[in-house]
Amino acid sequence: MRWTMARRVSKRPDVRRDEMMDAALRLCIDVGYERLSIDQVTQAVGVAKGTFYYHFPSRTALLLALVDRWVDELFEGLEARAPHLEGTGAERFRQLMQLSAQWKLARVDSALASIPLLYKPENLELRHRLFDSWTARMRHLFLPLVEMGHDDGSLAVDDPGATVDVVLAMMVDGSARLTDRAFAADTEDEYLQLLTTGLPALMTATERVLGAAPDTFAIPGDFTETYRAMRGPFLAALGRDPADSPHPTQED
Repeated sequence: MRWTMARRVSKRPDVRRDEMMDAALRLCIDVGYERLSIDQVTQAVGVAKGTFYYHFPSRTALLLALVDRWVDELFEGLEARAPHLEGTGAERFRQLMQLSAQWKLARVDSALASIPLLYKPENLELRHRLFDSWTARMRHLFLPLVEMGHDDGSLAVDDPGATVDVVLAMMVDGSARLTDRAFAADTEDEYLQLLTTGLPALMTATERVLGAAPDTFAIPGDFTETYRAMRGPFLAALGRDPADSPHPTQED
């Protein structure tokens, strides 16, 4: 009798690496990054621990790779089109903002699917690292446009670098505070009101910091239905039922 042994399928290193990252993303959604283990990743893909460590020296290295891949996908199109923007610095800044908005709207389904990954409390570190990476890449795009606006007079700024830092801080922290307030709202109507008025207010603040003319960065369109679709996945990621009031009133 001839005994045969099952042969392990050999795959290209980049394919294996992507498989492990895909498995890690699914596990982050299911159990959260804080509870994610290397054993879970290797079992999900069917590889030995040595294969994992060949690609990722540590669990943190896996996290950084996930963030890098995600940010690369986000900025690939923006960075390719940035050199082809036209007009003054302010006009190019507006065009870049519009391209970013179009990118997000074209990927609403993907964005909704990523909400549990980013906004579970267990994935706080992942979210912070993602925002840090996003800020660095966006600064690389913003700064040349603000410098151009400073030189051509379309943006009234004294220090382009410092101004970009303020704008990015306002975008990241301001939008985070706004969404926190919105998702703590007692009703869907209150939630929608906060977003439909708050996000344009952030753009107005951006115009003022950059010294741009009013409505320079206004992005036309009604995003009410997009905001409405976001509410359920966000509340589910936070472990709340959309039908529940986060601040129930107490009877006297």
